[in-house]
Amino acid sequence: MAFISPDNHIAIFTVVLGAAALGIWSEHKKWLGNVSGILVTMLLMSVFSMTGVVPVASNPQVKVVVYDLVFSYFIPLSIPMLLLGSNIGRIIREGGKLLVAYLIGAVGVALGSVLAFILIDLGPDSASTAGVISATLIGGSMNFVATGEILNFSTHPLFSATIAVDNFAANLYVLLLFAVPSIAFLQRFFVNHKAENQVEADNLSGTRSGLITMERIALVLFLSALIASTGILFEPFFQRLFSTKMNMSILLITVLSVLVANLFPKRLKVLEDTAFSIGLWMMYVFLAVIGAATNLNDILHIGPFVLGFYLVILFFHFIFLVTLARLFRLDVYEVIVSSAANIMGPSVAAPMAASLGQKKLITPGILVGILGYVIGTFVGVSIAMVLS
Repeated sequence: MAFISPDNHIAIFTVVLGAAALGIWSEHKKWLGNVSGILVTMLLMSVFSMTGVVPVASNPQVKVVVYDLVFSYFIPLSIPMLLLGSNIGRIIREGGKLLVAYLIGAVGVALGSVLAFILIDLGPDSASTAGVISATLIGGSMNFVATGEILNFSTHPLFSATIAVDNFAANLYVLLLFAVPSIAFLQRFFVNHKAENQVEADNLSGTRSGLITMERIALVLFLSALIASTGILFEPFFQRLFSTKMNMSILLITVLSVLVANLFPKRLKVLEDTAFSIGLWMMYVFLAVIGAATNLNDILHIGPFVLGFYLVILFFHFIFLVTLARLFRLDVYEVIVSSAANIMGPSVAAPMAASLGQKKLITPGILVGILGYVIGTFVGVSIAMVLS
């Protein structure tokens, strides 16, 4: 029996919110700066559940209303919020060579996932693991969670183990990327460095869309609920159409979110900051509950095999991108910034471009990273279905 009773809804919700808040806070602190806030949140909740502070989320004999609430509402609502800024037209217009490099890298991730599936046997759920890893390496945490939900895989030990190794493998890979310009052997694969990319770009971030206000919070919540409810409404029809038990509502919500974001980009721009902030917070809360369903012993047992799976994908992605770089007239900085956008998303690609003096690649780095949010879930689900 847990210290906090399953019926003590406010106390459980307080612990979940606290774990999410600590994870977000840790992202900005030097002593935890190299550890993903998501991992901090999940590990903390895992410890709480294993030591009996809160009920275990994966126990079918115990009904926890707070966990059910988060599972039922937070992901469907957060996806439209996180995709509100996915203006595909702008990505195509301003992505330039970085868009080409990013798409090559995404293909490399997909092919690397198939290779890892062939080389490393993770059991009957290897296909789902390949799907969620490719989703997060093309998109990000949102795609990781959405793909896991669609595949009914989010409470599986392999899902939790993948999150646990994600931070380590991705950080190691980014360190490699920073070293690439100084590796003489690799320079033969790139065209000469484009000096114009060092020119200051107007609007380096391209993402500011105003202050967060009560009005915007209300509009974001209503719009997200409208999109989510529409997707859920049509789920039974598409499940019958494709004869599947997959969670089609998440896929439909993703499609509808992208459509709305691209049909009304100017009207929605002022809501982007508000939507993204609330959506990201909801994602942390959801992953806190996933953490409460996680067994650390499972992670330690499965983790090394998942790490090997991960490294195969990263290695193939890098080799594939470097091999095609000269064919597509890419210089070394376009390759490593686009690869960072693939593996770590826009939050890492933009500062990497800035730190390397490639000012003109900052905005495209953000834009192609956002493209990953759009396509990551579709690619991940497709790979899982093909390999199943």
